[in-house]
Amino acid sequence: MQVAKTIWSEMMPYSPVFTTLEVAKIAGMTSSNASRDLAKLGDEGMITRIKRGLWAITTHPDFSPYAVIPHLFAGEMEGYVSLLSALNLHGMIDQIPRVVQVVTTTQRDRLETPVGTYEFHQIQPELFGGFGPYRGTGNFNIATPEKALFDTLYLSARKGRRFAYLPEIEVPDNFSAAEVEAWIARVQLEPLRLAIADRWKKLAKKIGIRNDA
Repeated sequence: MQVAKTIWSEMMPYSPVFTTLEVAKIAGMTSSNASRDLAKLGDEGMITRIKRGLWAITTHPDFSPYAVIPHLFAGEMEGYVSLLSALNLHGMIDQIPRVVQVVTTTQRDRLETPVGTYEFHQIQPELFGGFGPYRGTGNFNIATPEKALFDTLYLSARKGRRFAYLPEIEVPDNFSAAEVEAWIARVQLEPLRLAIADRWKKLAKKIGIRNDA
């Protein structure tokens, strides 16, 4: 099957996640034929359908639920892993969230897939940043420890008790309180900025780091 050959020889060496359109283009076939053949491979358990038009080889050593994220933002500003998901990946909390938490600038519905559930949290465009490529397995962006903590405080101040309670946090040795405070200063709405600063002040005192917010 041409599609199977394309996946294993042309796509798998670069990414365990791919779209129907990508396969069709490389295989030189129509998207409908590619979709049909991909569905057959899915029925045989060789690949997994993540959602319409998006597939993955979940046995690939570079696959994780996080590897799917860049493919969920085609044609728009990309989201990044943050909040409790990022805090866990950075080793700042032991709790493993039951969903993958992603920050983006657009309103998106929760997405449930065979490989994981993705929860999207909207943030103002001027606060979108503070992330970079994850250094472990998977090709996705993740918030810095400081930005992940700021995002959590920001959303807790906006959404009441959604992130009001945080697990025990352990910050890395090079954690920058100044970076957190710089993000707080970017919040334009004064009542919100003051609410975040207050939560940060209490948290910083609890975990034993100095802050000037």
